[in-house]
Amino acid sequence: MVTATPADATLKRVSLADAAYDVLQQAILRGELPPGEELSAVALAERYRVSRTPITEALQRLTHDGLVLQEPHRQPRVVKLGRSDVVEIYEMRAQLEAAAAERAASRIAPAVCEALEKRLDVLSAKRKPSNWAELAIEFDLQFHDAVAEASGNGRLRDDIARYRRLVRCFCRLTGNDDNLQAAIAEHRTILAALKARRPATARKAMAAHIEKRLAAVLAELYPQAVARNS
Repeated sequence: MVTATPADATLKRVSLADAAYDVLQQAILRGELPPGEELSAVALAERYRVSRTPITEALQRLTHDGLVLQEPHRQPRVVKLGRSDVVEIYEMRAQLEAAAAERAASRIAPAVCEALEKRLDVLSAKRKPSNWAELAIEFDLQFHDAVAEASGNGRLRDDIARYRRLVRCFCRLTGNDDNLQAAIAEHRTILAALKARRPATARKAMAAHIEKRLAAVLAELYPQAVARNS
């Protein structure tokens, strides 16, 4: 008979916390736990049929990610991003992802570029599948992940992933065909610079892409503010 050692127990607890983190993160990103909703560890533990400990640990990690807001003497709740938050997130993305694109231009494998180009060609074809928007959003995630990975800097990659998780909180609201088509064209420009091994051009193209996506998000989510500033 095999008995659980303290190390075994720790591994089981950690894996439960990881699972709880993944489930809660996806629930937030899909909008199942909407912005502003209070997150009771007791209620969530009952909902997902686990103990409170992994839920509490998961909420702490989500707070670090910026997806959950924890204020003193209050229940944690799903973050509700305002216009200034969105601008700051995209400013950070521009700094981080432009640097990643610059580094990736001298490191990315030709096979990765080829795979990305094939996906772009499919998305750009005249005949589009019924789930085209879903495929375009999926490609956007893969494209930015590939560039971050090719940067060769793990900490830079992880920080990019953190800010892109925040973007995913509201990207489902702005994933219309016009925005996605524009993003695809911008991705192609970035990819051309990566294939040509031009770091400065790749950096500039990525920064311009994120600046345009910010403008699109602001126009979609805060049209009155954009109108006042135009």
